Amino acid sequence: MNEFDYNLLREKGWRHKLTAAEKASVQAWLAQHPESKADWELESHLSDALANLPEAPVPSNFTARVLQAVECEKSVTARPAQSRTTWFLRSLLPKAAVAAVMLSAGLLYHEHTTAKRAELVQGVKIAAEVPSLLSPQILQDFDTIRRISPGPDQELIALMK
Repeated sequence: MNEFDYNLLREKGWRHKLTAAEKASVQAWLAQHPESKADWELESHLSDALANLPEAPVPSNFTARVLQAVECEKSVTARPAQSRTTWFLRSLLPKAAVAAVMLSAGLLYHEHTTAKRAELVQGVKIAAEVPSLLSPQILQDFDTIRRISPGPDQELIALMK
């Protein structure tokens, strides 16, 4: 007998009394494995004590309670057909709300950027009407002026103090 067979017999002993052949097999196992003897004795005493317990009294309304539980279970299993539509609405409604919020935000952003573009176009039109701003002569000497004065004029700053 191996450990698996021993465990099967031990579990069988929890449910009912072992036959003489099964008891002999367990005794042979315990002779080869003395470290398991204390556990076997403890479990056999516990099984005997549980077998000697009196039967638990059944309540007077036991049948009514069982039938009530069966009816309750029937009503729970009958509900899924109705709850499918509510489940669909419960799962669809939050998604639709999120989609509506995202669509509204997108439309507001589009309106905002369109207004900004219109403002920019209006500014360019106004700047185009001023002839002196767009003349290339304004920018002709820019590089020369920049090279002459690369930084702040220290003498001028000293005079201001």
